[in-house]
Amino acid sequence: RRFDVTHVLSDEPPDSEWKGERGYISRALVEKHMPGPELGEDVILFVCGPPPMYNALCGPRDEKVLSGLLKEMGYKAGQVYKF
Repeated sequence: RRFDVTHVLSDEPPDSEWKGERGYISRALVEKHMPGPELGEDVILFVCGPPPMYNALCGPRDEKVLSGLLKEMGYKAGQVYKF
């Protein structure tokens, strides 16, 4: 595959018609939907959301340094694009 998008809605009411992922982005969700960091240059994750999500997943949007869950999982800064 060349490009996949996974939308995750954190505040979607349980009775809505949304069929996609719900809640917060966890290690299990990343492992389910994203290629692993071991694929090197063939992997790039695009992260977009509110500041608390950046802080948990990859660190503040305006910092090039990678932190958070994605770093813990072995991703490198060059594999994560914050926008």
